[in-house]
Amino acid sequence: MKVLVTGGAGFIGLRTVKKLVERGHQVTVMSRSPRLSDPDLADKVGVVGGDMRFFPDVMKAVTQSRAETIIHVAYALTAAGEADPHWAIEVNVLGTNNFYEAARLVGVRRVVFCSSIAAYCPQDMYGDRLVTEDENLLRSASIYGQTKALNEFMAAKFEAKYGLETPAVRISAVYGSGREARGVTAWASQMVAAAVAGEPVKIALRADQEANFIYVEDSAEQLVRLALQEKLDHRLFNSGGVTSTPEAFASIVKKYYPEARISFDENAPRWPYPHLIDGSRLEREIGFKVRSAEDGLLEQINMERAARGLAAQEKMI
Repeated sequence: MKVLVTGGAGFIGLRTVKKLVERGHQVTVMSRSPRLSDPDLADKVGVVGGDMRFFPDVMKAVTQSRAETIIHVAYALTAAGEADPHWAIEVNVLGTNNFYEAARLVGVRRVVFCSSIAAYCPQDMYGDRLVTEDENLLRSASIYGQTKALNEFMAAKFEAKYGLETPAVRISAVYGSGREARGVTAWASQMVAAAVAGEPVKIALRADQEANFIYVEDSAEQLVRLALQEKLDHRLFNSGGVTSTPEAFASIVKKYYPEARISFDENAPRWPYPHLIDGSRLEREIGFKVRSAEDGLLEQINMERAARGLAAQEKMI
């Protein structure tokens, strides 16, 4: 299958590209970067430069890739959007809808859209129950979350009016190697890197901040399966994940590095996202279950160890 991945040079996107290539699919990436960070992909993946705010750039990427399916990962994250709201609307809303329109015009069958649990209200609006895809309460506290909700709405309109398949995944907080500086889970990478290096680290979150976390490889696998599956029974999914806290993540890291010095900022603002997320619909749809927090963190630890020339750490029982 010919697949176009937007943001294919990024945190989730690059892993999505790798998984598609490993399965033997023809992949093109649209990115502002002229090359991918992984040299092993240089001869296996096409790259089309462009800015998704500009429709001609989007049309060029869609037509040149001859895409049958698009996986749309590229997006302006929360902090960047709050810093520059107008730019965030250009990138997130206009950019995303440029892909819907180009897909419609060219005859692309499916656009897989990366939505977010940020589209939901904070957990206290739902009470102590799992949040499902059928909630009526979508009242995000961020520009990022509001643009996700609007793009879900527009996806449904494009499907109803033009028949474009537009499955969307409301992705939980994604952690894993490669997110050291940006995003709400950069702290997990900082925690692991500091432990492996034997250095202290202060995490800019409350120790008991509850959230729903998914390992980056699992998020990419979900997107790939949604893109490749012949028939989908639903169009809206929660990624699901593991409900946990930074303190619990630190406990896992200390299981492997007992001397790790990890502290927290107990005055940090709390995240405005729900943490009790029902991911069972997607699990049933694609036949894939996300891994535990320990399995994800251990893989991340071993990637950090490999980068330092250290042997892999075996899982401790």
